[in-house]
Amino acid sequence: MTIFEKYPYINSLRNLVPDDLIEAEIGAKANAFDGDIERARKQIQSVNLNKIFPPELEKGKIVLENFLGHWGNVSIEELCKICLIVKFLQPKRMLEIGTYNGMTTLQMALNAPKDCVTYTLDLPEDVMGALELSKIDTLIAKIFKERFGTRTGSYFDGRKDVNIIQKLGDSATFDYDTLGNEKMDLIFIDAAHDYANKKIDTEQAFRLINKNGVILWHNYNDVTSPDVTKYLADISQQYKIYHLRNTLLAVYYNV
Repeated sequence: MTIFEKYPYINSLRNLVPDDLIEAEIGAKANAFDGDIERARKQIQSVNLNKIFPPELEKGKIVLENFLGHWGNVSIEELCKICLIVKFLQPKRMLEIGTYNGMTTLQMALNAPKDCVTYTLDLPEDVMGALELSKIDTLIAKIFKERFGTRTGSYFDGRKDVNIIQKLGDSATFDYDTLGNEKMDLIFIDAAHDYANKKIDTEQAFRLINKNGVILWHNYNDVTSPDVTKYLADISQQYKIYHLRNTLLAVYYNV
C-alpha cells in the first residue's frame, strides 16, 4: 500500500510536491507516526468544543472575511473553531507563531476586541531559520506562497481596522520579551513542524501564556507533520491537552 492509499487526504499535495519527496519525507515516517498517534490517543482526548469551553460557545457568532486560503492554511472548520475561541476569550493580547500568508491572523483579529493586539511572527522572506526545516516545510514557506500569489502577511497587509503587528524573525531565537511584559491570552503555534522547533515554540508559549489563556497547535494527528503529534504525545502527561474533533487542532486551556 502506498502512502497515498494509506492516507488519502495527502493526495492534495500531489502536483504541488514531487511524489518521491512525499514518499521520502512522509512515507518514511508513517510507521513511526502510527505508533505516536496510538500513544497520543491514550493521553489526548478527542472532544467537541463544549467539552473544554462553555456550551454556548458553539452557538457563537463570528466574522470571517477573505478566508479562503490555500494549501498550508487551516481548514474552514478549524478556522471557525479558532475564531469561536477568540470570541469567547475576549483577549487583550494574542500571538501567532507562524504567519504564513496571514489568513488565520486576519480572522483572529477580526473576532477579537478592538483594543486587542495580535502579534504574528514569521521568518523574513529568503531567510532560513537557525534550525533546519524539512523539505516540505521549506516548500510551503518559500514556494507555495509564490505559487498561490501570496506573501507573508498579505491577507492583512494594509488593513487599518485590525490591530495586527507583524514581527519578522526566527521563532527558535526570537526575543519575545520585546513584545512587552504582559502575558498573552491566546497563542496559536503553526510555524516549523519538526520536533526541535515545535519544542522551542511550545516552551516559549507556556512561558508567555496567561494563567487562564489558551494555546492552540495546528497539525496534530497529521501524517504530513508527524513530529507535532510525537511532541504533543511526549508532553501530554505534563499538560492537559485536548484534540478538537474533526480538526488538526490541539488545545491547552488551564481552567
